Order: sequence, then C-alpha cells, then structure tokens
Amino acid sequence: MTGRIIVCNDKDLEEFLRSQEKLTIVEFWDPWCSICAEMAPVFSRLAKKYEGRVVFSKLNMRENEESPKRYQVYVTPTFIFFMGGKEIKRIGGLLGANEIDKAIQESLEETRSQQ
Repeated sequence: MTGRIIVCNDKDLEEFLRSQEKLTIVEFWDPWCSICAEMAPVFSRLAKKYEGRVVFSKLNMRENEESPKRYQVYVTPTFIFFMGGKEIKRIGGLLGANEIDKAIQESLEETRSQQ
C-alpha cells in the first residue's frame, strides 16, 4: 500500500474536488507550522489505511492563499472532508490519530447511509 496523497493548489482544487466520487480529505497546512509537521506522518498513515476508500490531498497555504480564504481556514492544520465537491465536516489543530480516524469512519458511515 502506498497511501498516495495528492498535492493540490489554488488553480486545481475546485476541479479536483468535483471530480472525486469518494470521500475526500484536504489538509490545509503551512510549512512553518510545527503542528502540521507533527500531523504529517499521521495523515500519511491514514492515507495508507484508507487507500481505495478515501482520497487524501494537501494544500500548502503559504503557496496558495485563495483556497484557504474561500474555505475560511484560520487554523493549521485544518482537515476538510468533502463528498461530491461539498464540505461535509472539518476538524483542525493538533489531533491524535484516533480523532482523525474516528472522523473518517463517521464520515464514511454518513456517506454510506445517504446513498
């Protein structure tokens, strides 16, 4: 398992989100953020665990300023969960792997029940 994480930017984020049929999580992060550095291996492990069921993506807020404004992201890191291009949940700050994992499981269950 590779646990691929797709890097997005201001130019391609909207189209990328609309094109995804699976639950998609975008991490809005900043390279100067120490919490983001702590969360990076957690995000990578979860990408491996949910490979094939959830799409994982990252957006560097220092290099891309429009998307964080559009989604009103003020805390780094912020993890926004999307389904069909629409935001369904967000969590942020220093989180344990279990907290993110639980949010993913809840989101998968919610999206399954809506189908």
